[in-house]
Amino acid sequence: MSHLPPPTAITSVCLPARQRGAILIFCLVFLLVLTMMGVSSMESAVLEERMAGNLQDQNAAFQAAETSLQTAENWLLEQRFWPETSADGSTTVWERDAADPDDTDSLHWWQDADRDDDEWWEDNAIAVAGVEGVATEPRYIIEELSEISTGQSIAIGTGQESRVRVFHRVTARGTGVGDTAVVQLQSTFVKSYE
Repeated sequence: MSHLPPPTAITSVCLPARQRGAILIFCLVFLLVLTMMGVSSMESAVLEERMAGNLQDQNAAFQAAETSLQTAENWLLEQRFWPETSADGSTTVWERDAADPDDTDSLHWWQDADRDDDEWWEDNAIAVAGVEGVATEPRYIIEELSEISTGQSIAIGTGQESRVRVFHRVTARGTGVGDTAVVQLQSTFVKSYE
């Protein structure tokens, strides 16, 4: 007889251990973190795109105002004789501060909110046509500031007639692709006329 171990009724049934769901909770938290990172990066990308668009719009407004300023200065360069001034700009050159009817406030006319809209500039300023990529045509206003006939000592003793130098203030306004970006530029232009 052989000695075999007595038969036992060993039947092991593997019952699953009681699960607590820790992996599921970890995965959900990890998925939430990834979602928040994705949303944050999308918001950042949208913000950067808006900033780039605003910068481009501001640059277009600056270029339009610069074009308008250069056009006004070129007009002054072409004038052989001293241009007439007017209180309403009808002669292209305004009298000094004629665009500012309220001289009691401390604001210059170009800083006044009543003159910082498209309608006022369309009614009172000269438009520069042919500027592309902007909402409205850039415009300019030329004012005569003062005239100086002294201080030209180089002509003294030469028999040359001392010429009057006239100072002009040129104010230019340009808009960007939309009307939200507005740039105003100014220059002082000096010229002697015949």
